[in-house]
Amino acid sequence: MTPLLLVLQLLVVLLSVQAQNTYIVGGIYQQLQAYGSVRMLNATGFNGPSSDSSAIGVVYRVADNTDLDAFIAFTPPFVRFTVVLSFAMFTPSVLESLRNSNKLAGVIVVQQLDPAFAAPTSDSPDAAFPQFQHSLYANDSSPPYAWNPKVGNGIMYKAFDFPIFVMPKNPNDLTWQQTVGTLLKTADYNVERKYQTYPLYAIELNQFMFASHDASVCLRRGWCYPAGATSIWSTFSQNLTQNNDRKLVVVTAQADANGFFQDFTNAAATTVSGYVTLLAAAQALSENQKAVAALPSDILFTLFSSESFGFAGSQRFVNDISAPFTCKQEPKSINDSSASCGYPGAQCQNPCHISTDFKDIAFDRIKAIVEVNQVSGLGLAPNVLDAGNVNMYLHVDDASDQATLDLVKLFTESGGNGTVKVGGVSAKGDVNVKFNPAFSGTNRKLPPSSAMSFLAKKKIPAVVIGDYQSSFTNPYYNSIYDDGSQMTPAHYAAMCGVATQTARSVFQSAGGSATDAAQFSANCTLVADLFKCFTSNLTCSLFHSIYTGASVPYENQYPGFFDHSVAFTSTPAFMMYNFLANYTAYKRSAYGSCDSSQRRPSCGSPNEICVANVCVASKASTHAAYGSGIEMDYGSNKYVVVNAAKGTWVQSSFNSSNIRIRTFLVTSPQYQGMQVGVGIALTLVVTAATYYVQKFVDTKFK
Repeated sequence: MTPLLLVLQLLVVLLSVQAQNTYIVGGIYQQLQAYGSVRMLNATGFNGPSSDSSAIGVVYRVADNTDLDAFIAFTPPFVRFTVVLSFAMFTPSVLESLRNSNKLAGVIVVQQLDPAFAAPTSDSPDAAFPQFQHSLYANDSSPPYAWNPKVGNGIMYKAFDFPIFVMPKNPNDLTWQQTVGTLLKTADYNVERKYQTYPLYAIELNQFMFASHDASVCLRRGWCYPAGATSIWSTFSQNLTQNNDRKLVVVTAQADANGFFQDFTNAAATTVSGYVTLLAAAQALSENQKAVAALPSDILFTLFSSESFGFAGSQRFVNDISAPFTCKQEPKSINDSSASCGYPGAQCQNPCHISTDFKDIAFDRIKAIVEVNQVSGLGLAPNVLDAGNVNMYLHVDDASDQATLDLVKLFTESGGNGTVKVGGVSAKGDVNVKFNPAFSGTNRKLPPSSAMSFLAKKKIPAVVIGDYQSSFTNPYYNSIYDDGSQMTPAHYAAMCGVATQTARSVFQSAGGSATDAAQFSANCTLVADLFKCFTSNLTCSLFHSIYTGASVPYENQYPGFFDHSVAFTSTPAFMMYNFLANYTAYKRSAYGSCDSSQRRPSCGSPNEICVANVCVASKASTHAAYGSGIEMDYGSNKYVVVNAAKGTWVQSSFNSSNIRIRTFLVTSPQYQGMQVGVGIALTLVVTAATYYVQKFVDTKFK
């Protein structure tokens, strides 16, 4: 037999074995679709789940406290369990109890709307004062106020040494229905057998994360990347420069959010309500740009990314506009890039900036800050909203500062109160919007907000608009349940009313008259459409008219990790940029055609932006958003921690192909032990027999 034939036969055997193994694995294991949580780190440590290797456990259902007590009391020998948990039971204390039982392999949280796994009436994985350690009050011994006290359990800032997966609610997805159905059937099967009559169903979980120690170590080893994305800003002004003496009114909102299960950071009421309202206010003002251009002050719109990670977007933006900027390495050509600044055509490569237009913004000329926070009205009494009464509250840092009080008075007395027509989204036809001082009686200072980053540098009149006075009314702050499904036409009407009154108040704060301000009204149909598109359908007709490249209907509101080689890492951020550029465009005539199905369409000029296949002139620009305690080391081309007191959040890297979850039947530990014992005994018998037979043969034929 020739060597070639031998090799071919060996190859056939190997392929046959592989195919047989695949068939056997497919017959034993059933893959389940579930999603894990990414491990996060900062300068002091890490949080989130992880496992060093695969975790295998018998499926055990814990839907309520009775199930939990039964699990704790259940003490079978040599058995570990994968607990199927309801969201109502997904709390730090429950996870601690499960872990302390010393029989926990992992956890699967099920967002299933049935009697056993009902949705909680409230849920928030964030802290009672989110981001306190990076806030304006970080030097205080304790938070001045708890804004999220009712539901904020802080679970997303805790570390777990076992894997945690989620099966989210998606009733329109057949795969999801089959996956959850399979999981619940395995749980019911084990319940019927009282977790003792084998065989029982078990689940294997694998959620290995490369990250360890803290942000500094992880960045140095190349296992982590800064958590972050891209902030967006724009203005109606064509002449925004450091040299003019025009004041600035900053209108801001947060552009994304965070959650325990990052893949399902929906943030409908948490942040989407704010940035949709800001976009609607910008659109309202754009209807008469001649009047806006005649104002003595400029209006600057900002959408800050990664605020949930130490106010990363706003702190980095404020740092850059409040200090002189020097570019140490400019690009050699229009498409030049480098290892430490991978974006082709970045205006500065060291430090890396895709755009250096922020140099035109003079921090000292900012005269007022208006932040649109949570304004959907979610959590407010339905009868109040349905009656068309929208009460919003103005939060301030210093309630004794006269300039701040003047700004508040402008909102509460002239610009921000009145009846707003909301036909098309609400049967009511109009809403009565009223802005109220949140500090009446007691000043709780500012809630977590981007305005803090500005005030940390300089005392500036600032108001933060929210639908809450003393604590968040949103029962699902940064929760998987904040998905927009609870929103009604009354909520869209509320946001539209706030957008209208905010536009009018901002116009007046920039120097316009109350009479002229009254002409501005938000497009309520646009508000409803924007909100629905951002939260549930990125391929909607409104978005498709701007950008035809979106291929999936849903993307989360989580920023992800910062990548200096791309301008936008998500479709929602790219759409915000397009809409803001379109609304603030100072020339709407077609400069030329372009392809808006691409993320980087060419328009031939830095001030021209492709919107709906047309190049328009706009000041819209981007700005890097990642922790201000992290900087790029241009010698090693690695990010390093430079200030542990600032935001230093990084995200662990992982091999997505190794993250898996599958179920199979297992025999009892006793039976498995017997199998091992029999196997060892047979091995010993065969070894001994082989020895004596060999010895006999050697003696016989010697």
